[in-house]
Amino acid sequence: MNNSPIVTIVTISYNQAEFLERTILSVINQTYKNIEYIIFDGGSTDGSIELIEKYKEHFAHINIGPDGGAANALNSAFNLATGELHAYINSDDELNLNTVETWVQSFEKYPDSDIIYGDIDIIDENGKPTTLPGKSVSTFLAGPYNPRIGSCGSSAIPQQASCARAHLFKEIGGFDPTNRSSWDGEFFVDAAIRDAKFKRISGVLAKFRVHGESISGTNKHEEQRKRDHARMREKWNSSSIEVSKFECILSRYFIKVYRAFRYLFFRK
Repeated sequence: MNNSPIVTIVTISYNQAEFLERTILSVINQTYKNIEYIIFDGGSTDGSIELIEKYKEHFAHINIGPDGGAANALNSAFNLATGELHAYINSDDELNLNTVETWVQSFEKYPDSDIIYGDIDIIDENGKPTTLPGKSVSTFLAGPYNPRIGSCGSSAIPQQASCARAHLFKEIGGFDPTNRSSWDGEFFVDAAIRDAKFKRISGVLAKFRVHGESISGTNKHEEQRKRDHARMREKWNSSSIEVSKFECILSRYFIKVYRAFRYLFFRK
């Protein structure tokens, strides 16, 4: 990887004009400038198209119209990508302003890593700190991730704060278009099964917005989520990664203690 690699960032958008401008600005105002920014909009009718037009000079590619859903739109967008590193930010989330620079520096520091990720802040419609349903903290401090931890379901990667090497998308074939609730989670499963190397780094890198229409931040689409997670579980079961129930119990306990220590003492 050269000293100033192209980082491709994709935003997928549909009728979220209320938040879209903040998403766009969080990308185009990055301290790191060698960014290829691609936006796919599913045919919004709420003013999103006008916002995209306002910032059109900052986009390498713009696609507006029916896209077959979020995962399919991401696949189409990344098929246009020329960057060595790939990331995406949804149209209701935001990157911190030095996030891309942090990703690039981290890949240089950890050259064996395929996916690098950090922590996220949880915000509401107005950008104020909030929590996920059933949780009590407004910052999600990520834990370690590897195939065995992933197979046990012990730890999750905050997609908004993650960046992957481009070769992974080609090897995996992108995101599963049938996944309508957690296509990013399934991508991480596919990557782990292929023995990709994950690296958690310290620091909040992005903001995840919880609002009435969000998928991950609410309990809507619960039946779809169950179907998607069942398919992901079947992938783990069909892989060569074998973990016992006892190992999974220990793994979940370890991650809980690990994250608790981060919250209480280290935040690193």
